[in-house]
Amino acid sequence: MKQVSSQFILLICLMTMVHTGARAADKIGYVDMNILINNSPQILDANQSLTREFEAQNNEISQQEADLQILEDSIRQEGNFMTPDELAKLQERARILERQVRRAKEDLKDAITIRNSQLVDEVQNEIKRVVADYAKANDYDVILISAILYANEQIDITDEILAQLRQEYNNNPRP
Repeated sequence: MKQVSSQFILLICLMTMVHTGARAADKIGYVDMNILINNSPQILDANQSLTREFEAQNNEISQQEADLQILEDSIRQEGNFMTPDELAKLQERARILERQVRRAKEDLKDAITIRNSQLVDEVQNEIKRVVADYAKANDYDVILISAILYANEQIDITDEILAQLRQEYNNNPRP
């Protein structure tokens, strides 16, 4: 019964399209969003920006890790020659520093993930805008994206969009 009703609904939809004069798209294009996202200068710039933005925090964590390593080496090499109280204090400092490093790494990872998501969203919105502008300027009726099993190379406009993204990036350099 369910199959019959879904077939009936499909038949009604098709008849409605024919009745209302619906037509097939005259000009169709295809864009591989993965290629655009991975190769656009905007995303490369965003990655560099992300690296610069968190460089100081990353360096600080690296310094803390180096300090922890020195402390652990000291405990390992000189622990046998220390009083139990000195050794316990040094081990406690090492545990505290290890927790700080772990917490700082987690916080940095979270901050990078959030910021990366924001930057990728900005780039995706820019790519969508460029694709829409290109489609309008070149009289496309439909632009399909990556979720296509097969696309004829003749309708693949990914390279053209990538060229447009590069041109816009070069015309509008970022600080």
